[in-house]
Amino acid sequence: MIFFLCAGGEDVSGGLDLLGVLQLHNSTRQGVSITSGIHSLTPAFYLQGYYRDLRLPEVGYKQAVTLLQDSTEFTLSASIRQELANSGTLIAFSQGVNRYLELQSSGRKDEVRLHYTSRLDSAVHVETFPYRLADRTWHKVALSVSGSQVQLLVDCHPVYRRVLVRPMDTNFTLPQLSLWVGQRNNRHSLFKGALQDVRIIRGAHGYLSQCPQLDTSCPTCGQFSTLQATIETLTTRLSQIQSRLEAAESRISDVEVCDCIKSCSVNGTVRADGASWQVDCDICSCVHGEVECRPVQCPKVNCKKPVLHPGQCCPTCLKQCFLHGTLYEHSEVVSLKQCVQCVCRDGSMHCTRIDPETMCPALECPEKQQFSVPDECCKFCPGVDYCSLGHECHENATCLNLETRYACHCNNGFKGDGYNCVDIDECKSEGGLEGHHCHSNSRCVNTRGSYECECLPGHRRVDRFNCAEMDECASGIHACDKHAHCINTQGSYHCTCMDGYTGDGYTCAPVCHLPCENGGTCVDGGVCVCRAGYQGPNCADDLDECGIGLHSCDNSSLCINMPGWYYCTCGPGYIPSLPHQQHASLCQDIDECWTGNHTCHESALCVNTEGSFRCVCPPDNTTECKLSCMLPGGLEVADGETTPSGPCTTCMCTEGLLNCVRRDCDCSTSPPAACCPQCYPSTYCTHQELAHVKFASGDKWIYQCQTCECLMGEIDCWEVECPPVWCDSAILSTSDCCPRCPSETPCNATSHGGCSAAGPPGLPGRFYQPRPWADLNTCSSCNCKVMFTPGE
Repeated sequence: MIFFLCAGGEDVSGGLDLLGVLQLHNSTRQGVSITSGIHSLTPAFYLQGYYRDLRLPEVGYKQAVTLLQDSTEFTLSASIRQELANSGTLIAFSQGVNRYLELQSSGRKDEVRLHYTSRLDSAVHVETFPYRLADRTWHKVALSVSGSQVQLLVDCHPVYRRVLVRPMDTNFTLPQLSLWVGQRNNRHSLFKGALQDVRIIRGAHGYLSQCPQLDTSCPTCGQFSTLQATIETLTTRLSQIQSRLEAAESRISDVEVCDCIKSCSVNGTVRADGASWQVDCDICSCVHGEVECRPVQCPKVNCKKPVLHPGQCCPTCLKQCFLHGTLYEHSEVVSLKQCVQCVCRDGSMHCTRIDPETMCPALECPEKQQFSVPDECCKFCPGVDYCSLGHECHENATCLNLETRYACHCNNGFKGDGYNCVDIDECKSEGGLEGHHCHSNSRCVNTRGSYECECLPGHRRVDRFNCAEMDECASGIHACDKHAHCINTQGSYHCTCMDGYTGDGYTCAPVCHLPCENGGTCVDGGVCVCRAGYQGPNCADDLDECGIGLHSCDNSSLCINMPGWYYCTCGPGYIPSLPHQQHASLCQDIDECWTGNHTCHESALCVNTEGSFRCVCPPDNTTECKLSCMLPGGLEVADGETTPSGPCTTCMCTEGLLNCVRRDCDCSTSPPAACCPQCYPSTYCTHQELAHVKFASGDKWIYQCQTCECLMGEIDCWEVECPPVWCDSAILSTSDCCPRCPSETPCNATSHGGCSAAGPPGLPGRFYQPRPWADLNTCSSCNCKVMFTPGE
């Protein structure tokens, strides 16, 4: 391992040599060979072909993760000699086709790309640095990450310094990650060219392992980030300690409060906080200086006539009497013999002989109506309402008048002796006087003094005791989705989505054979409805508006197709009328004759035309006039002759105007592959995931929100370019890569079948030539009379 000393006095090691871990110098691998490097201290390797497997073994992967995990400062470095137009990966942590952290060089776009995963949204983002490395020349490349700052160095020169808006994730917790050198996986983003000193370096100023002569700026952004994180942690802990101290001070303050403030003064007596005492039949307590009283809670008594003794708060039961094998409660009266009345008094039976003449109550009925009963000493009057004279029956009992007294009988649903009645739980038994009579499909619910038969779920009531099963499906009172089948079951139902739909039955969504992409929506019948700009069964194919004429570019501009949209740019012979416009749609003619940018012979006259020019001979014909074409460098091409303009283009001079066309591709004649790549299967590309999908050289498609292009058998992808939005409420759907404005109908149908304009007829962001135009919608016919100002 090599160590370098930076100007700030810190040690910078050579890090982990990925090529050394792969041990390529001791093995033979497909697509890999030894070559001469930028120096002779370490071996260099030439990578080629369409398949290779340079994945680090598990031990090497773990070493790399140990270096990078939770690190705020590290460097990815390599010495490379990349083939022309190649787009390949230098170092990649990936999961199949999905990137996690990747350094890539694109010879197609001449840019260096850092693909990284953000810990904020777990999505992959890209930072692009325009720079050409694919030029078959050795370059030293180092990309240093320091906190939120990224610096790109090429050949020991700082080229770019950026700040990442989204913080990079270096936890490496994504499952099944692999570390690759010179490729993203064994078939994609294959680097072609030579590699040497491919390293991962932990810490600040890792680029010094490549360029030890460079100075460093200390401290680094990463060190500032670490210091900032430490300060934030200390601030948080200090805040927590402060909160705890304030809480402790509050508790201490409560303890220090004088006890007399919390005490209670009652009739001149001081009661301590928390003390309890009894006043008559109340229990009082001192609670933080306030007196709170509540009645004494009395225990339940199990006798008919409890006694409340003077000075007591709760009634008590006195002793029972046992006489002739029978227990009698206190105050219970019984006649054991005629004219002898006994009463139980606290365990003792006291009997008294009754003298009918002196001790019987006076009767209000005539003597002839008075009657006697056996075992009773006194006579009685008929029809006396003993219950109205006062009784001691329980609240859930009924008082019954008898001939000589009253009796207490517990009501239905209660049991007892009439003086004490308790509820009968009919649900504990079935049938009989004290059981329930609920039948099937119902359950018994006990109530006070009775019970109810409650219908089971999915059943309806027939009568008080019976319920019948209810068919929710037939009655239409189910909650199944309209695209689901309702299946009735015993006491319930369940829902299942119909074929072609998915869900829990209560919510069903259409199922498409392939997921709808690019904002497409799956509708009934398993069909994807594509957004404007896309087509195909799953909306994965770009709609070439330019090729099929579905564009609004006029004759002065060219239609440029983009994945999912298009724009207009000025054609040959025109320049933008508004140079600041990114996508020029309003163009004005170039006067080639005035600017001198024409090909007419000096003996001919140049006449400007709309979008071009023509060469004519002077009317006097006094000199020899040539209608040949004059090219840069003084090259003259005679009228009617052709001249090559590259391997794929032929130009012909026609009356001073040079017209160039691409050569025809007749695959039977084996044309050059650079001109006619479609004639050679080796120039086709395979989709990253769909092996049956092929693309010809020059084809573009969208994959993982990137624009991908096939170029002579190689795939290069870059961040998708989204169309401009004209509204303030652009929406980014889950299946789309670009935010888009909600669709709006340009006109509203009237009751007469006509149309009325809905908003301005002009398309947002589009400029119009000063001429009549009616191609905006079917409801408007407009004429732009003032430049750039459409009017109805």
